[in-house]
Amino acid sequence: MSVERTTAVGGMETSYGFKRVGAGEKQSLVNDVFHKVANRYDLMNDLMSGGLHRLWKDAMVTWLNPPKRPGWSVLDVAGGTGDIAFRIVEASGRNAHATVLDINGSMLAVGRDRAEKKGLTANTDFVEANAEGLPFAEASFD
Repeated sequence: MSVERTTAVGGMETSYGFKRVGAGEKQSLVNDVFHKVANRYDLMNDLMSGGLHRLWKDAMVTWLNPPKRPGWSVLDVAGGTGDIAFRIVEASGRNAHATVLDINGSMLAVGRDRAEKKGLTANTDFVEANAEGLPFAEASFD
């Protein structure tokens, strides 16, 4: 849980792990972590969850039940390396189009490489942006 507080000099502080940092500094620190782990992010998820994250993602895609018709479009916010987006596209019989949005360019670069290896470049776009200000017109996705 992140708790913000005002310092004596009027700046805002928040927690980052076990230390206090300036509120404006936290996003940069978080970004640095994801830049450093981008190439090993999915392996890290496997190790930390004992592989359960794959089951959770598969369950979510099953629940979503992407239609197997052309033209269906989905936005994967904070989609990082694209693993959920790829599952959605595959579950649609490669009919869906997924846009992966993430604030971290290193994570997106890994995703682009994986999309190419999986033959999914025609079904996926990767957009570097902050989820707090989506760069899309309203109702752009299904």
